[in-house]
Amino acid sequence: MRTDHLALLYRVSQTFSSSLDLDHVLDHIMDEAIAATRAERGVLMLRDSEGQLTFRIARGMDQRTIEAPEFQISRGVVEQVAREGQPLLTSNAQFDAQLGKRASVVGLGLRSILCVPLLSKGASTGVIYVDSSLRAGIFDHDDLELFVAIAQQAATAIENASLFCDVQDKLHALRLLQEISADLTSTLDLEQVLAACLQRILDLLAAESASILIVEGNELVFRLALGKKAAEIKPFRIPLDQGIAGWVVQNAQGIYSNDVHNDPRFYAMPDNEIGFVTQALMAVPLIVNERAIGVVEVINKPGGFGKGDLDLLSTIAASAAIAIDNARLYQLAVEKGRLERELQLARQVQASLIPRQTPQLPGWQLATRWIPARQVSGDFCDFIDLSQVTTASHDIGIVIVIADVADKGMPAALFMTLTRSIIRASVAQLHTPAESMTHANRLICADAHDGMFVTLFYAQLNPATGEMICVNAGHNRPLLYRAAGDQLTEIECAGIVLGVDDKALYSQCSVPLHSGDLALLYTDGVIDATDPQRQQFGLERLKDILYQHRLASAPDIIAALERTLGDFAGGSLPFDDITMLLVKRL
Repeated sequence: MRTDHLALLYRVSQTFSSSLDLDHVLDHIMDEAIAATRAERGVLMLRDSEGQLTFRIARGMDQRTIEAPEFQISRGVVEQVAREGQPLLTSNAQFDAQLGKRASVVGLGLRSILCVPLLSKGASTGVIYVDSSLRAGIFDHDDLELFVAIAQQAATAIENASLFCDVQDKLHALRLLQEISADLTSTLDLEQVLAACLQRILDLLAAESASILIVEGNELVFRLALGKKAAEIKPFRIPLDQGIAGWVVQNAQGIYSNDVHNDPRFYAMPDNEIGFVTQALMAVPLIVNERAIGVVEVINKPGGFGKGDLDLLSTIAASAAIAIDNARLYQLAVEKGRLERELQLARQVQASLIPRQTPQLPGWQLATRWIPARQVSGDFCDFIDLSQVTTASHDIGIVIVIADVADKGMPAALFMTLTRSIIRASVAQLHTPAESMTHANRLICADAHDGMFVTLFYAQLNPATGEMICVNAGHNRPLLYRAAGDQLTEIECAGIVLGVDDKALYSQCSVPLHSGDLALLYTDGVIDATDPQRQQFGLERLKDILYQHRLASAPDIIAALERTLGDFAGGSLPFDDITMLLVKRL
């Protein structure tokens, strides 16, 4: 190699090693290549992450020139050199047998072409191409030797700069991930979490728009969108079997497409509706417990997306999915806490409607027990002092009511409260128990919806005579113990449930209670109670316990029944509300 070439290579080496900025290095390489070969023009192309040759820098031409049909021969040379990894020298392109008499060669008047590969670790990472139309023979074998040496140094400089760029990119990505992680863990406000994460993604990739879509049923809905046309895109819903986003959810795999209009998975309807033009799109799944709950989409990054972008976005999405799930669980916990507080308040209100103390009647004992299966109950019992709700002189004594709404939870509790109020109002306005129940049923039917109804047993007790006038609205028949015959029977009185037929008429029956007699009113939660083997407590067991304790006081009998039920259930919570009311004449 000539002395002047050695001096040139030394200077080139110093120039190439003066910077680790890849764009600056490529600039220097192109300038030195043109100067060293006295070429008219030149181009440097590098392989991208997918192995495709891409235009990086040129002199005397631009991207449009390279893509023009007239550059066909030169593209062929570039692709050949890149593929084979061997330099190519053409001293006179017009007569080179390798190139042939192609119109592009003749039309451009190309004389000399010099193209060398950029080799790194034995693999071609790109090419440097120069040409001239001034005269034949401008490039000779000395130029080729020099150009190959320059290319070797250039390849090393490019690799060093690329490695430095990769390290810088990774450091930047790590900082970004740290910042995003801090954003995601700084608050449990889901909207704030998503907005912070998406804005950083948008800034990082310099994309036109970005969005987060969440799976709702068989559709993807835009939970958040930032960038161009963000407001217009949010109302759209994408079927799970449509679009790139739908594909990502179904396959739980991230993808990118830099030419979506040639991608059969692309769903163009939103673009067509809002006047947006999607050219490149990247989407990754949000995965929680091995299930895709949504998608992060980024649209139109300058220069298109690459595998590095996909890897970075996938990492961000993994953290975002955890944050989204944590925020969701927090919101559920907050909502659950609110509902529990409301239920507790409702229970307190409902409990205040259940008699805290039983009426004190000389010669009588009364006892109750109310055990809700949940925070609130559809069961209730009540005592109504007739002397306080009616002015009729013949209305004396008390009304005893036990009822069970055909449902559980809050709906049943609300219907129970309505029924209690209507029963009390009906008792105050009318004279006979049957008339009171008929009137109450009409009012309840007017407010009963979605199949809601109530079973109820009504008994008007005259403490002086012992007469108990009863009306049964579809309720369990109370158990009646007669001391005189030491027999346990049922009060034979029947009628339709309240809230079903507003034209129903109710009848009443009279049951006298003598000394030692007692009546147990109960809801079906008593006999439907189950043990750990799912066997029911049953009516016969209830009769046996009641008969065994028939001589005890009313409070002791109720306590014995409650204790027996608890032992039978084995400590498990009751499935249904349990209410018992016992009346005993001393």
